[in-house]
Amino acid sequence: MKRLLTVSVMLALMLTTSALAGPTQGPNPAPPGTIGSPMPLDGTWIVLDEFMSTGDWFGGATATTFEWNSPIPVWFTITDVYVVTDVFEVYDFGALVLTTPSLSDWDVLGLAGPSTSPPWTGDPDVALADGRFSSGKILFGAGAHSITIKDIHIPNTAGGSPFPDGTVAFSAVPVPAPGAILLGGIGVALVGWLRRRRTL
Repeated sequence: MKRLLTVSVMLALMLTTSALAGPTQGPNPAPPGTIGSPMPLDGTWIVLDEFMSTGDWFGGATATTFEWNSPIPVWFTITDVYVVTDVFEVYDFGALVLTTPSLSDWDVLGLAGPSTSPPWTGDPDVALADGRFSSGKILFGAGAHSITIKDIHIPNTAGGSPFPDGTVAFSAVPVPAPGAILLGGIGVALVGWLRRRRTL
């Protein structure tokens, strides 16, 4: 495995999941029986490392969904971690919304091994800043979203066969609408100007 799975992560995932009413809809929907998990909207990274093959969903045959309902837009960021580089498809209610770019694997980059550091890292922020890891970012509109992730490329081991696991890290954070930021700034500037006028 690219990293050791911790019992606490698995227990937390099991404790926060609940069954959805039915399968999602879309051109390439997640499998029926999808499991829902609330997505934290505070920028916290969720890191998954699962036994899987290329083309599998994170969460297995009953793909795990990560869900939220926000009154304002949400930035969703996704990146590979550990060995470069898994590639991902991101779906919202079963509809494909993002595919991260295909990049060179560690062996094509000429590294001594898959765990050569850098670029190997378990820190999603470091991986995101390193252009050798496949990553992407998408702005979701206000409202409800249900995200599933498919690993569409898994790098090879030093022996030349694909790793038996896929790894991904993703986070979400709400962002104020641009108009709200602009109006807030104008309001502060106008109040300051009026106060200065009164003192003249």
